[in-house]
Amino acid sequence: MSDAQAPREGSVAVAGLPWLARMIDKARLQAAGEIEQFDLEYPCPMDQSLLRQIQVDSKTFQDIAAAVSSDDEIVKRLVEAGARIK
Repeated sequence: MSDAQAPREGSVAVAGLPWLARMIDKARLQAAGEIEQFDLEYPCPMDQSLLRQIQVDSKTFQDIAAAVSSDDEIVKRLVEAGARIK
């Protein structure tokens, strides 16, 4: 059994976007092969909706989330990749 943490709640906002913190956590779990232990899916319909809103594909998002440890750095790299984040 892994020591993976459950994803943050969807109401937790990063860069003013609710759900982004949860999606970051889920993308990391998916990249680590640990998402199934939480009975979750990445990208789920809510993830897909947010990905469309910020105009980033799920693979790019997952790669950035898995490679970077802080939310601020993730947002910075997403913007560098063309994401539409305020």
